[in-house]
Amino acid sequence: MAAADSSSGDKYRSHLAGEGEKNTVWRHGAPPTFDTVNSLFEAERTQEWPAGSLEETVQNAIKTWEMELSHKARLQDFKSVSPGLFRLSVNGGRPLTGEETLAVGSYNALLASPILPGAGAYDAAAETFESSHDLFRAAFPRGFAWEVIRVYSGPPVITFKFRHWGHMDGPYKGHAPTGDKVEFYGVAVLKVDEQLRAEDVEVYYDPGELLGGLLKGPLLVPSAEEEDARQLGERLGEAAIVSASGAAPQSQDCPFLASAKREE
Repeated sequence: MAAADSSSGDKYRSHLAGEGEKNTVWRHGAPPTFDTVNSLFEAERTQEWPAGSLEETVQNAIKTWEMELSHKARLQDFKSVSPGLFRLSVNGGRPLTGEETLAVGSYNALLASPILPGAGAYDAAAETFESSHDLFRAAFPRGFAWEVIRVYSGPPVITFKFRHWGHMDGPYKGHAPTGDKVEFYGVAVLKVDEQLRAEDVEVYYDPGELLGGLLKGPLLVPSAEEEDARQLGERLGEAAIVSASGAAPQSQDCPFLASAKREE
């Protein structure tokens, strides 16, 4: 968990550039840039840790790990984790290996709860690495910032509290943007090796804090049930108008109108 590599041009993430990355395979063909999310982070963070502090070191280490997970195509190119030993578990669920985590992506790993699909909030089994990132990139065009709130213990077992937030300026699963800040808090336990590479990561948080905010906006396109209810309402309104005026119906599409005509 060394300080961020200044040669990368990023103040918070290491292993983006330099001699050590000359053979790295990048998922999108080149190293990413983080100017947009860094601006959000600097404008709205609640803590500004002293340079070289344990809190800053942990914060930059997690930002580096998230960068590698989202943008490096091969586990062998990761510098922030111990490739053969790395495991990630969320809310006490089954630990994922490094290869499994890389295959599904961070969002699918963090949102694999079995109760979320039934609520229409998120279905990790139906999302790919790419589709999951596209979904949240669209919802948070200004980025999805992350900060350390407090560190409770230092290496080799690091326990810390974190905050993750963004502004819903884009749609999410058919729900209109609200412009609201969407955030959640969590706690993580990070076990590191003698080179300070992550071996085991346990994350605990409430997915409802994140997804509840994303589902607040009205649906941009009504569901089939809502559309059926709307059409039924229109037909009932037409039937009431015809009944009140005594005029003959113009169409037999509505069963209520057809029934009224037969009774006449």
